Amino acid sequence: MISYAEALNYIYNLNKYGIKLGLDNISHLLFLLGNPHKKLNILHIAGTNGKGSTAAIISSILQAEGFKVGLYTSPHLVDFTERMKINFQNISPQRVVELLEKVKPYIEEVSRTPGYNHPTFFEVITAMAFLYFYEEKVDFLVLEVGLGGRLDATNVCEPLVSVITPLDYDHMDKLGNSLKEIAREKGGIIKPGGIVITSPQEEEAGEEIKKIAEEKNALLFRVGKEINYRVVKSDIEGNVFDLKGISEEYKNMYVPLIGKYQVDNAATAIAAVEALRIKGLNISTKAIREGVEKARWEGRLEIIQDKPLLVLDGAHNPHGIRTVRQALEELFSYKRLILVLAIFSDKDYRKMIQIISPLADLLITSQTKNLRATPAELIAQEAAQYVQPNKIIVTKNISQAIKCALRKAQPADLICITGSLYTVGEAKRYFKSQGRVNQTSQYNLSTSAPGKRL
Repeated sequence: MISYAEALNYIYNLNKYGIKLGLDNISHLLFLLGNPHKKLNILHIAGTNGKGSTAAIISSILQAEGFKVGLYTSPHLVDFTERMKINFQNISPQRVVELLEKVKPYIEEVSRTPGYNHPTFFEVITAMAFLYFYEEKVDFLVLEVGLGGRLDATNVCEPLVSVITPLDYDHMDKLGNSLKEIAREKGGIIKPGGIVITSPQEEEAGEEIKKIAEEKNALLFRVGKEINYRVVKSDIEGNVFDLKGISEEYKNMYVPLIGKYQVDNAATAIAAVEALRIKGLNISTKAIREGVEKARWEGRLEIIQDKPLLVLDGAHNPHGIRTVRQALEELFSYKRLILVLAIFSDKDYRKMIQIISPLADLLITSQTKNLRATPAELIAQEAAQYVQPNKIIVTKNISQAIKCALRKAQPADLICITGSLYTVGEAKRYFKSQGRVNQTSQYNLSTSAPGKRL
């Protein structure tokens, strides 16, 4: 049997086949594997932002009810095994090897069959995931879309509930140049006669989703329309909110994820679980409350240390970076903001820089070890429109950027590392190599009001 390193080498090498949107390849590969995806209870999640957090909250609620819950997300932050979890436990490296060995002969068979292409990286790992969760007999699978929706490899499933988190401009080369076109692609996960839950959407996207739901005779529940909430309290401990859901009202719900936008995600997740009741699956109010309270998700306004406060966020598009800015302005107390920024070149990096960099007292630009990385010099050049050039430092890599930030920071400062999930992943790898792990303790940051410069 091959080693885990060899398995990963084979899997990553599939990237040479690119991204091919479409369901023919994956359908044939899964057919050869016995169609494991058709034997699973699935909640399917598409969207531009908030997919991971929403998926994690749904998974946490279902676990609180006592179910065995699979969770499939992408990309990973530190290790490939993060992509497939059962009750929040990563798949073992050994199991990855076993699954690849089972799937490999069929990969070759599909590639040799006329009318099919060689399966891609995402098609192969999605097939492995479906097989894994079927073999492990999970009660539910919370399944996150990779890219888009309609033609994404995950869209071979027949879900109990489809969920669409906030939509924004992203992957426009594949999904379209307007929110309407993007919504049409993401809304492709809505099934005839199905149930769909949406987070608050821009009007253009919301109208398109509504239109698709009507075309497919699907039940539609929208946060901000049929479902409403009120934020009672939002700070660096998380959010307290009241919610009027599909079937009941909840008072003083607490979600430990930081940022007001996480209430959108929590409301969407609760509605998705409530929708299971329409299918005759009763999830108790107690499990909903407990699951939301226990929800955790790495890399989103994640606090790594105190004095100086160090926060990681994987925002990778304008909508995401705007929520980071809002949180930095409203929730955190600090003397100076030291911003470490590394963004992918295929994102709207100019807009992202425009949104976030004016907040920085010191901007450290960097780049990940990825071909898609925007050169750190280019980020600095662009940021010079918004930050004084003498307050910009260019670094070669994420490790160097972190060392520089920690060297420059005073105890009352805040270091924010953001721009991409890959940026966060490399930062977490660095901290892991230093023997530093995420602290989940509560921070007594300051007696001053949240969101105020000290």
